Amino acid sequence: MRRTFTLFCAIVALLFLLAHSTLQAQIVHVKGVVTDSATGKPLENVSIISRNEGGRSTGASKSDKNGTFELTASKQTPLLFTYIGYREQTLVTDSTYMAVSLAPALASMETVVVTALGIKRAEKSLGYAAQKLNENVVKDARTTNWVNALSGKVAGLNIQGTGSGPMGSSRITLRGESSLNLNNNQALVVVDGVPVSSRITGTGNNAHLAADSPVDFGSDVSDINPDDIESITVLKGPGATALYGSRAAGGALIITTKAGARKDRGLGITYNSSFSIEQVNRWPDYQYEYGEGRTADYYSYGNTADGINTSTTASAGRAWGPKFNGQMYFQYDPNTPTHIATTRTPWVAQKDYITGFFQTGTTLSNSIAMEGGGENGSARLSLTHQKNTWILPNTGYERISAALSVNQKIADKIRITGKINYTNKYSDNLPSAGYNNQTMMYFLIIGTAPNIRPEWFKPYWRPGLVNVEQYKPFNTGPDNPYIEMYEVLNKMNKHGVIGNFSADYQIAKNLNLMIRSGIDMSFEFRSQQRPFSLTKYPRGMYREQNVFNYEVNTDALLSYKNKINDNFSFSVSTGANAMKQKYNFAGMYADQLAQPGIYQISNSLDPAVADPVKSERAINSVYGFGQVSYRERIFVDVTGRNDWSSTLPAGNNSFFYPSVSSSFLLNDLLQLPAAFSFAKLRLSWAQVGTDAQPYQTDKYYDRIYSNNFTNPATLFNPNLKPEIRSSYEAGLDLRFFKNRLGLDLSVYTDRSRNQIIAIPVDPVSGFSNALINAGLINSRGMKLVLNGKPVVGRNFS
Repeated sequence: MRRTFTLFCAIVALLFLLAHSTLQAQIVHVKGVVTDSATGKPLENVSIISRNEGGRSTGASKSDKNGTFELTASKQTPLLFTYIGYREQTLVTDSTYMAVSLAPALASMETVVVTALGIKRAEKSLGYAAQKLNENVVKDARTTNWVNALSGKVAGLNIQGTGSGPMGSSRITLRGESSLNLNNNQALVVVDGVPVSSRITGTGNNAHLAADSPVDFGSDVSDINPDDIESITVLKGPGATALYGSRAAGGALIITTKAGARKDRGLGITYNSSFSIEQVNRWPDYQYEYGEGRTADYYSYGNTADGINTSTTASAGRAWGPKFNGQMYFQYDPNTPTHIATTRTPWVAQKDYITGFFQTGTTLSNSIAMEGGGENGSARLSLTHQKNTWILPNTGYERISAALSVNQKIADKIRITGKINYTNKYSDNLPSAGYNNQTMMYFLIIGTAPNIRPEWFKPYWRPGLVNVEQYKPFNTGPDNPYIEMYEVLNKMNKHGVIGNFSADYQIAKNLNLMIRSGIDMSFEFRSQQRPFSLTKYPRGMYREQNVFNYEVNTDALLSYKNKINDNFSFSVSTGANAMKQKYNFAGMYADQLAQPGIYQISNSLDPAVADPVKSERAINSVYGFGQVSYRERIFVDVTGRNDWSSTLPAGNNSFFYPSVSSSFLLNDLLQLPAAFSFAKLRLSWAQVGTDAQPYQTDKYYDRIYSNNFTNPATLFNPNLKPEIRSSYEAGLDLRFFKNRLGLDLSVYTDRSRNQIIAIPVDPVSGFSNALINAGLINSRGMKLVLNGKPVVGRNFS
């Protein structure tokens, strides 16, 4: 009996050992590497999850900076490899070493875009309309203002150019006008997390001789060097820009500039050179049938044998004269002292009597960039020179841009990043614009006629009266066009800096702190000179302006992200922002000169007049946002921000605005036909507020002349409230045939209330208008984007 029991125990022990060894054989320790199938480079932070037969996770790991990973799993267990921007791949563990290659995703929704506050997000997770543009958009077809290259590239984006010269500014709006205050409708431009001023500080805005002709000196936005732009993300609605607060109520353009990249073979050097020409786009249909004069019977420049003068009178410059039939008349002769011809010449049309005042504009740009880096950091330095000659003679500009980008890991958990962009823009003449006697366009309306050669207006000074009296060979009304091009000068020299510094601290595995401070600063010197004998300025004029524009933004952002289980993941963030603006305009005017041709303030015939304008503005903000994701198929975002503005009264200077957005990946949630490569439904609701301009809530004296204060023309309002804009949006993004055909449809409705507007009041009150909160604007719209690749080949697409 004892022997039998001993044999039974031995058999049980043997079976236990066999079972244990079999179990041990099923558990393997897997090592491997994950690389990009296209480039062969290792991929960091790839998620590797092992699952049992029930689909539950039994283990997880992530690849390191070298792409390597380790994981303990049962043999023949499926391993799921996932990484943003790449297609998922499931492999079965059949060995202790695995070499895995992930292919980039076909659908563009897998790409990563830069959203509000510089946060990178997978495009498929966005519950609002956003469109990403690469650097080629602003580089392939260059213009003097890179913003104009965006026209027609983004649905709902409207670029309104001033058409006032080579530095012509652009007004950027998204989805139309939503506020009666047009300054609140422009899209916010953000460069590397730094909001950039789109303020246009020109001179003059009235017609004819009522004031100076407008001059467009450009803006900080147009000064951005397109060679340094890496990508642009267009955030179209309040749901996309709610985290930026009141400044981005009209949408935002998020610009990311180029940064240094690791170079396996040392330093990388890139040189670019481009040359472009510019011509007048189209001409009106000018008539070449009738010439100058006030009678159809004959033409005479001055009193001649044919009759009295029909040219140098008030009718000159108007084509009310004889028909061009080759007949012989006494016409203008530049070779005689009086310019009155002694012989008759054929009466023919001069086809270049308008076009001859213009030339072909040219722009030459040369840039060089150096970049390199290692495992812990990288740097990039670029230098660009651009020279422009515009379509009007003696106009154009020169620009030098330099950009430096540095990022470095200074400790295991700390990385610092710094970027700075410097621009120097210079011009010795920018053209005047508008309907005014000092502009070339005004002259072309009434100053010339089809029988007049453009060169007949040279020389433009009367003999012996250089810098004193101009020469007008025909119509005595408008100024000589060559006076306007070579003596009516608008000069400028501008220095601008856009830069930021940020530090990222990885507090824990899933907890990160970012601190960033950015600055947008520019200083500009301008001068305007007008010679003697101008219609507007008989004794000439000289003015100087110093314009200083400054804004600093400081942010702190604390972020935490984690997984609840295999199906749900989430992230939450909270932060604060402090913004401060300063604007200082200092002008000195000598509106009559004591001596001709001497352009300096000390040459003023009367005491020079000072014209100072100063303003300051500040906004302090706190914000928070979070996202919940269900199996990377459903995403829900919630944001909230509160601003305290210095431009609103104490009782109304705090305003809160929330947003909710969601994204549903229909191709993962539903069984769609094979033709669908991608399908996403997005829904969002948002509310944003907009504050007022500085110094509108109390009586301020912003100008002082001699010992006197000047009353403002607008009656202040101590009870102003912020404008509030609510927006609803739904969108559908569909991709077909392996991303060869795409459709993006957005439908939205906006409701804007508490408009801050100025209404006319009785002048007896001492004011011309008064500020109030009024008005309600409802706007609805639909935007459609279609894209496709009809032909795709190895060397062509």
